[in-house]
Formats: sequence, C-alpha cells, structure tokens
Amino acid sequence: MKSKDVTKFGGREKLGDVELNQYKHEVESIETQSKTKIEDDTGQGGAAIIRRFTFGMNPIAFKENPPSKQDLFNYHVKGIEVMLWRDGMKIITEVEPRITLDEKTLQYHIFIGAKPQRGYVLTEAPKTLRQVVHG
Repeated sequence: MKSKDVTKFGGREKLGDVELNQYKHEVESIETQSKTKIEDDTGQGGAAIIRRFTFGMNPIAFKENPPSKQDLFNYHVKGIEVMLWRDGMKIITEVEPRITLDEKTLQYHIFIGAKPQRGYVLTEAPKTLRQVVHG
C-alpha cells in the first residue's frame, strides 16, 4: 500500500497549541460529515472493522525533530499491514486513517479501517452504527 494522506479529513478545526513538559503540539478537532443518520443505518455493504494501534512517543526525538502525523503513519504502515494480515484482514484504502496524540501518556494512536481478506470469516456478527451507539 502506498503512503496514504492522513490530512484529508472533513471539518478540521485548529484549536491551538498545547505545551507539555517543554514540548509544543498543535491541537485540532477533526470531524466528518455523513448524509446517513445513525438511526437510518440499515447495515448495507461489507463489514468494516476499526482497529486502533498504540505506539509510545520518544519525548526527546519528538522535541528535537517533531514528526508530522503523515510521518508517523508512513513509519508504521508496513507493520500495521503485517499485523492485520496475521488476523486475516486488510486495510480499507477508501477510509482515511486517523492519528491522535495523547500527551498525558506520551502515546499516539493510529486508527485504521479494515476488512476481512478473501476467504476469511468474521467471528462476530457485524453491527450497524445504531446498534453500536444504542446497544
């Protein structure tokens, strides 16, 4: 998979800068718009799985040479693909990845949309957005 642009989200809003332990980071709110309301989700299409991968920050490296979210994604994409492959899944390339930074725990999270590979079956029944939100 080629490097995917992680900055093409809808509804980006810069919230300002945060300084933690002498490290300065930009804070943004990222949202996406959907024409489908959660209540109207009928569960059409294939199953989609959202996987979160958590990595630790090296505070010294982040201070000396702060990586962009794109840099972080590019660094980890091959390893993520291998981890998904081991579970019988692959990345859904149409779904943009999301990266969040957690300043308190000095970790960052990469969220990826995935689907089962050909010949693999999900062990759990897929849920609609309504079922996820309302139980």
